[in-house]
Amino acid sequence: MEESNLIFTLSGIRGRIEKDFKYDTVKKIAIAFGLLVDGKDKKVVIGRDTRPSGIFIEQTIIEGLILAGFEIINFGICPTPVIIHAKNKLNIPFGIIITGSHNPQEWNGLKLISETTFLNTDELQIISQYLENIDLNDYRKIYSGSESHVRNLNPIKEYIHDLMRYIDIPNTKEKNKLRVVIDSGAGAGKLVTPLVLDELGCEIKLINNELLANKNFPREVEPIKENLKDLIMEVWQGKYDVGFAHDTDADRLAIIGDNGECYPEDIGLALISDNYLKNAKDDNIQIFFVTNLASSLRFEAIAEKYNAQVIRTPVGERFLTEKMNELISNSSKNRLVFGGEGSCGGIMFPYFNNTRDGIFAAAKIIEIMIKTEKTISQLVSELPKYYSHRIKINTKNVDTSSLITKVKKELIYEGECVEQIENDLRFGRGKDWFVLIHPSNTEPIIRVISEAKRDSLARVYCEATAELVRLVISKR
Repeated sequence: MEESNLIFTLSGIRGRIEKDFKYDTVKKIAIAFGLLVDGKDKKVVIGRDTRPSGIFIEQTIIEGLILAGFEIINFGICPTPVIIHAKNKLNIPFGIIITGSHNPQEWNGLKLISETTFLNTDELQIISQYLENIDLNDYRKIYSGSESHVRNLNPIKEYIHDLMRYIDIPNTKEKNKLRVVIDSGAGAGKLVTPLVLDELGCEIKLINNELLANKNFPREVEPIKENLKDLIMEVWQGKYDVGFAHDTDADRLAIIGDNGECYPEDIGLALISDNYLKNAKDDNIQIFFVTNLASSLRFEAIAEKYNAQVIRTPVGERFLTEKMNELISNSSKNRLVFGGEGSCGGIMFPYFNNTRDGIFAAAKIIEIMIKTEKTISQLVSELPKYYSHRIKINTKNVDTSSLITKVKKELIYEGECVEQIENDLRFGRGKDWFVLIHPSNTEPIIRVISEAKRDSLARVYCEATAELVRLVISKR
């Protein structure tokens, strides 16, 4: 089947353009989504990042959604955080975001959203089963792109207005003399982040803001150190105060310091969490910081200073969303609940936007720099010190569940106390160190992630664990 090469993950459905995302396949996915939610209020928002392939996918998705009986609000090119904010504010039950996120340009994907968050494993499995059985000959209704089916809407202005309610605008704007470089990577964030930071009073320079003449992205998509050499050089040579970079849908944020250093992905979230906790002056408030198993131990160290509680979930944004909703709705007590996935840089602040938001994170970091009158490098130097190391292991044609079971058995035999959540294995010692074995939700790989208070220990733990995983794979 043509659908068999698609990757179904908790982040949605992903595949390669012209190989996996073909016309019939995309239309079937839209119809399958309609079958999944049959009997409910069939209203849906859609939006996309700047990938050229998104134009074809958007049109095909619209055709399929109309055949499935949906009323559609189309946001066009729009960052994922803005789309989800607008969906929730408009009280639209469903959403489809066309984005390959941080994957390379030859990929694209569909983030499928239900009433509260991304589809769960069971729902995605149902979508996959529907794809096997849908015959497009049964859906030969006359397609019409008329306004009766599709309404176009730009939600960016409303998003920025709502975001500013969570920033100290008067003090920030009055004192702001920060010079900022923004590397959007020509992604959808270019439509929003410069506007937000300009509103806060920043002097802004934009780089890598447009697709090349051949429609390729101006840099590799994922905002990690090896792909941000232009931004690092611009900040360093131009003596800018900070540099920000997004992936194509702007749920991620990378930070370059005034010293030219590309900080680990969780640093932005750590700075914001420390600031929120420091300023939560009410002694009667319960504070919960929600993050996943892969995030840094520095969050426990920060939370301990302010008598806050860290709650860890499986890796995947939907798990954080569910836990935050539960903590907020199931208590009459005064609570502050927020968090995020350290590996992505975007904060999740559910009172504004219950999704990873790299744009909001950038705005909060500017606010913190102004309020504290400190450089980004000074702020980072005050955070608890941890070092991390990562190794990727190819698991193509490997039964991941069986592999995890065998690796867990070996670790227990070697004396480790292993915690398993879903397919993730985590072991370590308190706030000193940990190792996570995490099968990727988006690629046929396993990530071995380690962290410790000493760089050498983080490297040793990671390499030893990766060698164990490779050994178990070799014995299949």
